[in-house]
Amino acid sequence: MTFSQVVSYSILALFVLLLFSCKKDKTIEPLICDSQCYLHLSHTRTSSNPAMDGVAENIDFNKFDMLWLGGDLAYSTSTDDATMNHVDSKFNIGDSNTLWALGNHDYANLNKVEQYSNRPPFYSIHKDGITIVVLDTQDSLSNIVDSQKIFLMGILDTIQESTHLILLHHKLVWMYGESSLEPQISSISNAGLGSCFNCLNQNNFNAEIYPELVTVKQSGIEVLCVAGDIGSKTNQFEHLTADGIHFLASGINSGGENNKALLFHHDPSLNSLTWEFKLLTHL
Repeated sequence: MTFSQVVSYSILALFVLLLFSCKKDKTIEPLICDSQCYLHLSHTRTSSNPAMDGVAENIDFNKFDMLWLGGDLAYSTSTDDATMNHVDSKFNIGDSNTLWALGNHDYANLNKVEQYSNRPPFYSIHKDGITIVVLDTQDSLSNIVDSQKIFLMGILDTIQESTHLILLHHKLVWMYGESSLEPQISSISNAGLGSCFNCLNQNNFNAEIYPELVTVKQSGIEVLCVAGDIGSKTNQFEHLTADGIHFLASGINSGGENNKALLFHHDPSLNSLTWEFKLLTHL
């Protein structure tokens, strides 16, 4: 073999090695949960019933210990049984480990929602040291009032045996009235600030609910507010307040290439709850 042939074969071998290295870098690593995994997924709707985002529909949700749905699952989720059956076939919305915070696109028939989910529009669960309160931010145009406020305050006033408190809801109610967040509404929230049913309305969260959350935080319980009405403008949002309370949001834009969900890792033995935004294609 001549010297030039040796050089040619060496260059070819190096090229093949680099090619396979590049392919290896693009390999999707398998999802690993060392303890428990909870998935927050929102705004899966398309522009017509009953279809939802194709990638989201094909995720194997059985690999997650809980599924937290942030609302707007279908174009008009509860308008008929055909759509509800389709949504249920993907998300198993009647399962005790599927939590669903209703959005404006889910709200056509609350009786049908309750029939399929076996739950009212707002409720709470306690599991493995975490208290989760599912709120209905469509009721009273983004305000937490009347029986829902009484229900929530009863939990906040008595919560003790929990390491974490999670408020799961659709509208990004904590953006209104917060000086650093309110100017960002138009670039973050699917719903703009306004006075309509699908709007992010002026509300009482920061004036009346947030101070009680601070008290809970000061008692040693971590507090997270997790919303779902994003996806059209951005697919992830995270903000830590000066009081140490986490505001999180995740949602997708159906058909988009870089849609993300919010994945929580929970280790009850260590009282640890961490989270990351994951591409749907990596779940």
